[in-house]
Amino acid sequence: MTPEEIEDAFGQAAPAQVFRERCFLHCGFSAGIALNPLRIESMLQEMIHVPGLRGNPERAYPVTGTGPLYPGTFENYTASVILRWQKDKLSNDVELISDLQKIHMARSVFAHRISDVAIELRVGMLRERAHNLDNIADVGFGVSQVLPVVVALRAADEGRLVYLEEPEIHLHPLAQTKLAEVLANAAKRGVRVVAETHSSLLLTGIQTLVAKGELPAEIVKLHWVQRDARTGISRVCSADLDENGAFGNWPEDFDDVTLSADRQYMDAVTARSSG
Repeated sequence: MTPEEIEDAFGQAAPAQVFRERCFLHCGFSAGIALNPLRIESMLQEMIHVPGLRGNPERAYPVTGTGPLYPGTFENYTASVILRWQKDKLSNDVELISDLQKIHMARSVFAHRISDVAIELRVGMLRERAHNLDNIADVGFGVSQVLPVVVALRAADEGRLVYLEEPEIHLHPLAQTKLAEVLANAAKRGVRVVAETHSSLLLTGIQTLVAKGELPAEIVKLHWVQRDARTGISRVCSADLDENGAFGNWPEDFDDVTLSADRQYMDAVTARSSG
């Protein structure tokens, strides 16, 4: 929540505070503050949540509602939302195809209602002929896992919160890097994107866009959880990006692991060659 939203919800600026009780965290409020639970409930209902566990690709997906609210997790609505965009000839459909091509995952996607209760998703792969469409269950995990992410970002209007858990799962390195541009474009449209990731390639992609001047540094913020080795207490660390996309120290054990692995490999090759 922004400070303005907190003020709207609680009646005055930032009355909430978090306190620790053993291994639990609790949220407390200052005495005398009038809480507006309807405002909090509204914000939670409007959030679009794409979980890390998005299920296996299916040969047919159940027909669901198409918004504007998406109770539960968003992957269940993906097929129906695409079908509505295509049926109503909305620009979202064209933009969705553009995003999939941008991340080198698919040339096209088509939603076909095969019964009153089921929808089939067919995908045109990049290196296949234009008329070839395969069931999404036959084209690998990457397309089925990234599709809810891209659709959710296109379904969100300005000010909407989209919470993405590991948007990069099952994507090859190039797609992880290109996905940064899709997330950045949503943020520039005013979508509030929260992405939980383990991909240094995705993060580097965001940094590169900032350094190239294609993403304002002021709309990006990095958070990571760091554990104190002495006390065992975890704390949230935050950093802003500068105009070059830099943010100071890397999160502990994040990109250092990649650098260490590369160094060990090069040392092993050098030792073998010299031996």
